[in-house]
Amino acid sequence: MKIINGNGSNKFSPEGWDSVQSVAASFGLSGWELLDKLQSQQLTLIELEELEDLLDTIAGLEGLLSAKEEGTITWEKVKNELNR
Repeated sequence: MKIINGNGSNKFSPEGWDSVQSVAASFGLSGWELLDKLQSQQLTLIELEELEDLLDTIAGLEGLLSAKEEGTITWEKVKNELNR
């Protein structure tokens, strides 16, 4: 997306504005509404890899909570059950 800076204001190229409108439409917003929500921090964009890292962290924390609530099984018990 290309932003053209002219006379102290930023402007999108036609292709850039089309991209903004396409993303906005996926949220049910106009291009201007999307930009307004981004500017007012009502909406944040993050990279996919960062989102995946956050989801992995949440899954790990859920696993730890589950282990704390439900308890764990010792390695010796697992080995004994596998050797039956």
